[in-house]
Amino acid sequence: MSKFFLRSFLILFLFHSSSALGFKESELEKFKVSKMCEYCDLSDSKLNNLNLQGSNLQNAKLENASLKESDLSPKKMEKTTLYTNLEGANFKNANLEGANLSLSKLSNSYFKGANLKNVSLIKSDMSAGNFVNADFTNADLSGANMDNAKLENAVFCKTTMPSGEKNDSNCK
Repeated sequence: MSKFFLRSFLILFLFHSSSALGFKESELEKFKVSKMCEYCDLSDSKLNNLNLQGSNLQNAKLENASLKESDLSPKKMEKTTLYTNLEGANFKNANLEGANLSLSKLSNSYFKGANLKNVSLIKSDMSAGNFVNADFTNADLSGANMDNAKLENAVFCKTTMPSGEKNDSNCK
C-alpha cells in the first residue's frame, strides 16, 4: 500500500514540476524555424526583434513572454498573404512594446496587463479580446475591430483609436 502512495506522489510531483517550468526549449526552437506553435507553451520566452510574419500562435500560451520590436504582421508571398494568427493566444503580462501586429487575428485573445506601447495594430481583429489593464500608450489602432473587447483600466495615451481619433484619456 505504501508503494502505491509513493508512486502516486512521484507521478504527481513530476507532472507538477514539469508543467511549472514553462516553455520547452525544443518548442521555442521549432517555432523560430516553422513559425507554427498552436497550443504550445512559450511562457517567459524571449522573442525580441524577430521576424515572425505570418506566424500561427493560435491558442498558444505566451504569459510573460517578451516580443519587443518583433514583426508579427502579415507575410506577403507571390500569390497569397499569410496572416498572423493569434486567436485565443494568452499574452498575459507579455511585453510587445514596438511590435508590428497589423492585420493580425487577435480575436478571443488574452492580453491582460500586456505592454502594448508603440504597437501597430492597424486593421487587426481584436474582437472579444481581453485587454484589461493593457497599456496602449502611443499605439496605433487605426481601423482595428474592437467589438466586444474588454478594455477596463486599459491605458490610452497618445493612442490612435480605430476611428483615427487620438485618445489621451489616461495619460499620466
